[in-house]
Amino acid sequence: MNFGLESYVPYVLYLAAIVAFLLSVFWKPIAGIFYLLPLIPLQTIRYRTNDLPLGSSVVGVILLGVALGLLRKRQPILPKSGWTTLLVIYGLFTYVSLCLGSTYLRQPFPLMGDRRFGVWQEYMVMPALLLLTLAAAPTKQQMRAIVVILCLGTLALDKSFWSTVSDRDFSSYSEELHVEGGSMGYAGTNGLAAFAAQSAVFVFALAEFERRRWQRWAYYGLAVLSSFCLMYSLSRAGYVAFIAGCFVIGVLKHRKILILLFAFLLTWETLVPPAVRQRVEMTYDPQTRSIDVSSATRLSLWSNAMEVFDRNPLLGAGFDTYEYMHLNRRTDGGVGYYADTHNYFVKVLVETGVVGFVLLLWLVARMLLVSYHLFRKAQDPFFASLGLGLIGWVVCAIAANLFGDRWTFLQVNGYMWVLAALVGRAQQLEKDEACPSPAITPAELLAPASPCTPETHTIPATRGGPSEYFGETAFVNDGKNLCRL
Repeated sequence: MNFGLESYVPYVLYLAAIVAFLLSVFWKPIAGIFYLLPLIPLQTIRYRTNDLPLGSSVVGVILLGVALGLLRKRQPILPKSGWTTLLVIYGLFTYVSLCLGSTYLRQPFPLMGDRRFGVWQEYMVMPALLLLTLAAAPTKQQMRAIVVILCLGTLALDKSFWSTVSDRDFSSYSEELHVEGGSMGYAGTNGLAAFAAQSAVFVFALAEFERRRWQRWAYYGLAVLSSFCLMYSLSRAGYVAFIAGCFVIGVLKHRKILILLFAFLLTWETLVPPAVRQRVEMTYDPQTRSIDVSSATRLSLWSNAMEVFDRNPLLGAGFDTYEYMHLNRRTDGGVGYYADTHNYFVKVLVETGVVGFVLLLWLVARMLLVSYHLFRKAQDPFFASLGLGLIGWVVCAIAANLFGDRWTFLQVNGYMWVLAALVGRAQQLEKDEACPSPAITPAELLAPASPCTPETHTIPATRGGPSEYFGETAFVNDGKNLCRL
């Protein structure tokens, strides 16, 4: 339904961004995170502010507001966490690699305004989002609110895509059916499929721990909607990612998911539209014993890319250089050369070498290990669901990135970094609850005085506290002992 207000959307978003920035600086830093969350996957919505002053940099400006708010409250921008050291090292390495890439391509040094610098900067927004969310130290209630907003952002993306494809004919496959990404923007259909697979598995994990019936069924409903969007995306990589994520959730939590998954794999040809079946079956032709053009092109891309890796095995050619190598001409009807290896891990090897690949594996392994530890050890079911959900998300991301770069797109993977921050915060809260500050008992207050410094504290009489027995009593503290005067 259109009320003629479409032209006002950019100004509403822009005004809301200004308010969010001010609230982040002068009230609570977490306000900026709340503003950004629903817009992260909706790239085409975010880009409506591009024509306004600093509108194209709204994400960075809001994160700056969060950082300024933390500084105003005298809280560290870089929180004390195992994430901080890793992400600082990773950020510095990728920038050094960006500079090496300029040498390799014989281009000017990458500074502000340079196209390759812009690619690196957009990628680094996601680690910054993790660190600043963790530094803002959200409460458990705020963490629940963040998860709800993530679900609302997912719902908006699903609705956008579904409204586009719901009236199309999927009785037979055609390339025209495989070109729409909804509000996902330039990440395209494959990016939307990766996001749909990741979010569906994550929401399934939340539902497995939710005790409130209405919310559990709301999670299931969103997961089913995302699954339908995934199905109609006609992305084989998305299908593989979804199956991998469901398998892991089934192994770790509920075997019934494995049963359902096995039953689906046996009957999927009768359940999905003909276009989906044709899209999957065209991958390999048993009669000619050959794979389709798309799959063959991927094999060629990987082979040529690894030849470049063999010449630069340690540090690679440099961050964001493959696009400019012009190794393979397009075979999909497009003009020019392929700008991606269609396997992110191969791309990392080519561009950043063994060092960059090890850092990426370190990052992925930490996400999985921290999430698994929280899932197994958390006393709070909500925290355990976050751990399991992030495991599912990362497994889906690994599978999806075997077929293309879905890792460096904010709209596809931004939520994963926010969830990693929530998992880290949940671990802190669990640790605080397990090790509360020791309380001073009445017996300790009645103990004989020991030599103390002149520092004096007065404890007013309060019901239920130690002063209930002593009225208003003065104490001194020498840093080790609390002594009654």
